[in-house]
Amino acid sequence: MKTLLSVLLFLIAYPAPCARAEGDSFDHSHAALSAVLERHVEGDRVDYAALAKAPAALDAYLTSLGQVTPEELAGWERDQAYAFWINVYNATTLQVVRDAYPLASIRDIKRDEKEVWDLALVPLPAFAQDGKRLTLNQVEHEILRPRYEDPRVHAAVNCASEGCPPLLAQAFRAEDLDAQLDAQVRVWLADTTRNQFQRGAKTARVSKIFEWFAADFESAGGPKRWIARYAPEGVAAWITGDDVKLEFLEYSWKLNQVRAQ
Repeated sequence: MKTLLSVLLFLIAYPAPCARAEGDSFDHSHAALSAVLERHVEGDRVDYAALAKAPAALDAYLTSLGQVTPEELAGWERDQAYAFWINVYNATTLQVVRDAYPLASIRDIKRDEKEVWDLALVPLPAFAQDGKRLTLNQVEHEILRPRYEDPRVHAAVNCASEGCPPLLAQAFRAEDLDAQLDAQVRVWLADTTRNQFQRGAKTARVSKIFEWFAADFESAGGPKRWIARYAPEGVAAWITGDDVKLEFLEYSWKLNQVRAQ
């Protein structure tokens, strides 16, 4: 009886989105994903164990994404499509990790010697290529990065690892997208476990992301100038100097799961 009551209370608080009838508009607020994230994201970590015990809401949200067609998406405004693809990436990653949980790292998920990012796992059947689903790498490197040319995306997509910028505890949405992206970058750069600014040593010890994707920051004058826009107070005054070194912190691929109490 208690279990049934708990399920009923959960469904009332977090109703699953219904399949869209023909002509219904897409929910660009992504409220269903926000409900999942608000429930399971704790600081910069995710409660995958709890997510595994209550999978229906995330699965229903991904099902709603899977009903979008390329033709429908082509008629959306830029930020609507941009937010859609960020949420596709993050929701798919949550689902993939949840289904394999418990595990020590997302990199433990492999198939036929392919890493998780090259597996055809993205549940958008209408966007399948040659009969195969999209991969996470395709979403990030063939859609998000080249189509939107916005380095802030690196603070938005989450690879379920400690080294990754933290996962936002709400869905990205078009009406707030610029503010959400700016805020996520600032949170990421202010986190001393992921970026460290040492004025006295004229050194910025920053995320490996700035090394791996250095070309993405060239339109802003390079990583140092881009960092200066969003870094903690006082950093912009010195980080762009020619004598300032960029060093890259070791990237942790440990799962960003909540720590045991």
